[in-house]
Amino acid sequence: MRLSGQASVAASVLLGSATCGVFAQTATPEDSGALQEVVVTAQKRSENLQKVPISVAAISGDQLGASGIVDSSQLSAVIPGLSLGLTTQNFEPHLRGIGTTSNGPGIENPVALYVDGVYYASQLMGLTDLTDVAQVSVLKGPQGTLFGRNATGGVIQLTTRDPTEQVGGIARTELDNFLTTRNMLYVTGGVAPGLSANLSAHYSTQGDGWGKNLASGEDIHKIFHDVSVRNKWLYKPTDDTTVRLNMDFSDLGNNLGPNLRPAPGTVPFMPGFQATSNPYDIDSYINNHTYERRGGISLSVDQNLGFAHLVSISAYRQFHFSTVFAPSATSVPGLDIPFVQDGKQVTEELQLVSPTSETFNWVAGAYYFYGHEILDPFQIFLHGPFDAGLSQIDINDSETTRSLAGFAQSTVQILPKTHLTLGLRYTHERRLFSGSETGFVGPAIPIGPLIPYVDAEKDADKLTWRGALDYGFTDDVLGYVSYNRGFKSGGFNAFDPTNPPYNPEVLDAYEVGLKSELLDHRVRVNSAAFYYKYTQIQVTRYTNTAVVYNGASARLYGLDLDAEARVTSNLRLNAGVEWIHSYFDSFPSAQFSTPLPDGGVSVYSGSAQGHRLPFTPVATFDVGADYLFEVAGSNFDFNVTNAYNSGYFSEPDNYLRQPAYDYINASLAWTAPSRGLTVTLWGRNLANKAVAGQLATGAPQGYSADFTNPPRTYGITAVYNFGSTR
Repeated sequence: MRLSGQASVAASVLLGSATCGVFAQTATPEDSGALQEVVVTAQKRSENLQKVPISVAAISGDQLGASGIVDSSQLSAVIPGLSLGLTTQNFEPHLRGIGTTSNGPGIENPVALYVDGVYYASQLMGLTDLTDVAQVSVLKGPQGTLFGRNATGGVIQLTTRDPTEQVGGIARTELDNFLTTRNMLYVTGGVAPGLSANLSAHYSTQGDGWGKNLASGEDIHKIFHDVSVRNKWLYKPTDDTTVRLNMDFSDLGNNLGPNLRPAPGTVPFMPGFQATSNPYDIDSYINNHTYERRGGISLSVDQNLGFAHLVSISAYRQFHFSTVFAPSATSVPGLDIPFVQDGKQVTEELQLVSPTSETFNWVAGAYYFYGHEILDPFQIFLHGPFDAGLSQIDINDSETTRSLAGFAQSTVQILPKTHLTLGLRYTHERRLFSGSETGFVGPAIPIGPLIPYVDAEKDADKLTWRGALDYGFTDDVLGYVSYNRGFKSGGFNAFDPTNPPYNPEVLDAYEVGLKSELLDHRVRVNSAAFYYKYTQIQVTRYTNTAVVYNGASARLYGLDLDAEARVTSNLRLNAGVEWIHSYFDSFPSAQFSTPLPDGGVSVYSGSAQGHRLPFTPVATFDVGADYLFEVAGSNFDFNVTNAYNSGYFSEPDNYLRQPAYDYINASLAWTAPSRGLTVTLWGRNLANKAVAGQLATGAPQGYSADFTNPPRTYGITAVYNFGSTR
C-alpha cells in the first residue's frame, strides 16, 4: 500500500462506494501514531484491506502526486510486478508477467482497466491523466469471478473524485523543462438538497519535444494538445438510494508515437538512419501525428432493499483514433502505415450484494458487454524494395463482440476465525468478424481483392471460479490460501486478416498470503507467494504490425512483499518487492529471428521452451520516503521514490531485451500557513533512463524500438485549494 502522510488524504478520498468496486481510506488521528486504515471493495463490499484474502496494492491520489505520477503509463513506478508498454499509444500493462503487446480492433488486455466501476475494453482508452483521480487499486491475479471479463492477469481500478455538498475546488498548474504545461481546474458543490456535482477540466500542451526527427527537423515526443473534461453528479434522495451520473470527454493531438528507430545495437534493412546520443531522436521520412477523441457516460444506482443492495452500472463509451508511422524506421522510404480506428462499447452490470456480516456474505449478478470496432481503413504503403509488385494495401474490417455472464460468490464462517470463499462465473461470448484486403499498383491503381472476403464467427463458453480459505491468527494477522481460474477470450487479427483467429487463454492461479499489522499498527507487512499455470497463451508477433497467435503453455511462480511503516509522526516509509520466475514449458512454434549481415532480419519458427515470458522482469522493487516538517507555520513535505526493474525480454525468443533501470522521483512541497496554496519543486526520472515501451521484430525491416517514458524532467507545480477541499 502506498499511502501519503498528508493530512488531506481523508478529505480527498473518503468515498465508501460499493457500486464502483473501489476502495476508500479512513484517516487515523495524527496523534495516534498508527497507519491509516485502507478499506477496499475488492469483493464488491467495503472491507478492511487487511481482512481481504486477495493480493491488492492501494495508492491514494495524494501519494500519486507526491511520487510524481502524472499519468497511467507511470503506475509501474509505485506497483512492483507491474510493467507498462505503449504500442501505438495503447495502454498495455503486464501484471506478474501476464499481459499483451498486441492491439487493434477487438484486442483487450488481460489486465482489465476499470474507471469509476466501468470496464474500458479498448487499450486506446487507457492512457489517461491522473490529476483528478482520488485513488488507484490493483488486484493481482485472475479476477474472473466478480470483475467483468478477460481479467486473466488482474484488475486496475481508477476512481475519480466524488462531488461534495460543500463548495470547494482546486486550481493546479505545472511547468517543466520541456515547456510542458499541465493545468487542471476542479470545482464541486451542492446543487439542491441531496444533489451535488463536480466538474474537472484538464489542458496540457508542450513547447519542446523530447527528441527530433532528423529527417524533417520536427520536434517529436511532443503534446500538441490534451483536453479533457469530466462531470460527475451525485444524488441521494434518501439514505437507501445513491445515484451517480458520470460524463467525460477527451481530445488529444500529439506525436508521442510510435516514433520508431532501430533497436540499440541493430542495423535496419533500409539505409539512411543517423544515430545520435539521444534515444528519443528518430530519422524517419514520416512524421508521426496522432489524434484521438474519446468519451462516455455512465449511470450507477445503489438501492438498499433491506435484505441486500441492488446495484446497477450502465455505461456507453466511444472513441475515434488516427495515426501514421513508418515501421522501416529510416529516412529512406520503405514502409509507412496510416490508419483510422473507431470503436464503441455498451456495458451493463447488475449486482445483488448482501449486508455485511461476520458469518455469511454473498454477492450475485449478471454482466453484459457489447463492443464494435472498425478499421476504416488500415493502409500499408510500400516503397523501394518493399514494392515487389504492390505499392499499396488497404484493409477494411470490423469486429463485433457480445458477451453475457452470470456470477455468484459467498463467504461463510466455517470455524471461529476461519472463512471459506467460493465463487463461480459462467461467460458466453460471440465474436463476429468481417474484412477485406485490396491491392494497388503504381499510383493507387486498384487490382482487386488480395484475399477472399472474410466473414467469420468465434464463440467461447467458459466457467471460471475462485476458492479461498482464510484464518485470523490474531486480530492483526490474517493468513489465506486461494485458487482462481481466469480466461481471456479469443478473437481475430484485424490488422492482418490473412492470419488465423486466436483461441482463448486460461490461467490457473494458486496463492498463499499473509497480511499483518505490527507495533500497534505502526507497521504493515503484506506478502504473497503464487504459482501460475498458463495455457493457450496469446502471444504477439510482428509482420508490418502486431498480430496474435497462441503459444502452448507456461509456468510462473514468485513472491510479493509490500511494507509500510510510520516511523514517527513526521516520517513514513514504504517498500514493495516482487520476484518472479517465468518460463515457457512448451512452445514449439514460437517466432525466432536472426539479424542479416547487411541489415534487417529473417524470421523462422523454433522452440521457446525454457525461455522467459515477454515483459516479465525477474525482480522489481520500489522504496519511498515521505517526511513532513513545519517551519514558521508553513508545512513542508519531502518525498523521494525509486522504482527498480531488473529488465525483461520483449518477445518469446528472448533476443530483444530492455536492460535494468531505476526510476527515481523526488519532490519538495511548501504549503502556506493558510493551507490554501501549495508549491512543489520536483524532478522525475532523475537517473534519465530511457525505457522502450515498444521493442519488436519485423521482417525484413529489422528490430525497432520506441522509447516512450519521459526523460529526466524537472519543474514546478502550484496548487490552490479553496472551500471544502482546503
